[in-house]
Amino acid sequence: MVTEGTGWDFFVSYTQADRAWAEWIAWILEENSYRVRVQAWDFVPGSNWTHSMDEGVAGADRTIAVLSEAYLASVYGKAEWLAAWAQDPLGEQRKLLAIRVSDCPRPGLLSNVVGFDLFGLEKEKARARLLEMTAAAIKGRRKPVEDPPFPGHSRAIPSRAKFPGDLPSVLKVPARHPNFTGRTTLLNELEESLTNSSPVVTVKSLHGMGGVGKTQLATEYAHQKASRYDVVWWMDVEEPTTIPDQFAALAAELGLDIPPEPDVLQAYVGQALSKTGSWLLVFDNADTAESIRPWLPTAPMPAGRSGHAIATTRRGSFRALGQVIEVDTLDPPEALDLMRTRVPGLDPKVGATIAEELGYLPLGLEQAAAYMDHTGMLAADYLELLRARTAEMLEKGQIASSRNTVATVWTLSLDRLQNENLAARQLLDICAYFAPESIPLDLFTDHPDLLPAPLSDVVADTLRFTDVLGAVVDYSLAKRTPSGLQIHRLIQAALRAMHLDRTLPTPTTPDDAP
Repeated sequence: MVTEGTGWDFFVSYTQADRAWAEWIAWILEENSYRVRVQAWDFVPGSNWTHSMDEGVAGADRTIAVLSEAYLASVYGKAEWLAAWAQDPLGEQRKLLAIRVSDCPRPGLLSNVVGFDLFGLEKEKARARLLEMTAAAIKGRRKPVEDPPFPGHSRAIPSRAKFPGDLPSVLKVPARHPNFTGRTTLLNELEESLTNSSPVVTVKSLHGMGGVGKTQLATEYAHQKASRYDVVWWMDVEEPTTIPDQFAALAAELGLDIPPEPDVLQAYVGQALSKTGSWLLVFDNADTAESIRPWLPTAPMPAGRSGHAIATTRRGSFRALGQVIEVDTLDPPEALDLMRTRVPGLDPKVGATIAEELGYLPLGLEQAAAYMDHTGMLAADYLELLRARTAEMLEKGQIASSRNTVATVWTLSLDRLQNENLAARQLLDICAYFAPESIPLDLFTDHPDLLPAPLSDVVADTLRFTDVLGAVVDYSLAKRTPSGLQIHRLIQAALRAMHLDRTLPTPTTPDDAP
């Protein structure tokens, strides 16, 4: 470290939005005898700002880039870290230290610079990490002070005994649904399938149509069984590109350095979990099995520890990862119980009819109950409106536990299906106008002349038509039955509402309007 002279140990590069972080970093480092140059303290009145910046990068042993969304958008910030990188492009002298102070990306050349995070930590943990990592950058090595545990050592109960009801040391899970109802059989099945599993990491998938309650079921299980685990970590993986960042957040909670390479990150987290104790990872809204497979820890679990993963998905092909548990609509008594949690005085007979009209779909039932609760509407009046103005009522009654309504919950799947297989989308559009019973397939194969292209061409070829049926089933938008194809009545209603929106005339403005 520099003690005298014109040089500095560190030059702190930041944007004004992160001035508080920059000053805190500089203060902690100077408290520990490092010399730090930082704009807030050293660019005094009368000095030349540009020259001072150039002198800071050139005259410091190392540049600390305080990374945030604002910093990455700053032209001057980019110039400063690029200047430091250019002095040491291979990182042999560790001239550039990238420290994230917010959950931002690390684009371009920054993605190859090993850095660390300070955000999301308590003050003392952040201070310790800053000093540990800067010292490692100077020394070029990060050897632990204490000897690591012998890897061959294992005990019948290798992790600490937990007091019943203790929460995991690392916990991230959505809030528990206050009105969760029923699903006892499915919860028991999920618990039994996990607890009776082998010593290897066990993956169970909850599969079903949108709005059927897969996420709520996984949330309830995570809360009920949290005390069995040392780590419970929830990830929304509908967009697979977000998985690395969510694993990086887990790595930070586990006290790990965060490498830029995804495969190294996977290995680091897997190794750490195997040494931590029992753990549960939840991959919510998984689109494909292959999108989450690389992120599943593969090391055998030591005796006395459990490694569990739950995936929720609408898509098929998850049996490649392990057992798939089908999540269907509620039984009629459970459906009525769910609505009565929000509408205690609900007339049982009218409530049962509403539940039937909604096909016992949990999302639809919750919306209906939320709307009646919010407006004070009588159940009989709601039922009348539901029958007369179905499309509009499917948009009413937003619930806190879902960003979707029945009107929107299948939109993404339908859009993807249309882009991937237009004939499959055409098939669904036609099926929207049949009764909510099993639809015979020969209605299509016997009448290709009445169908739009490309569906009219597909139905004449058994293999191609089977692929189309497979596409709608894969997205959980329909079920194959011995007698044909069955679509939930609310999916049909949502499709009809979409057709109505497309066929409504576009309002025009009169030429003489003001």
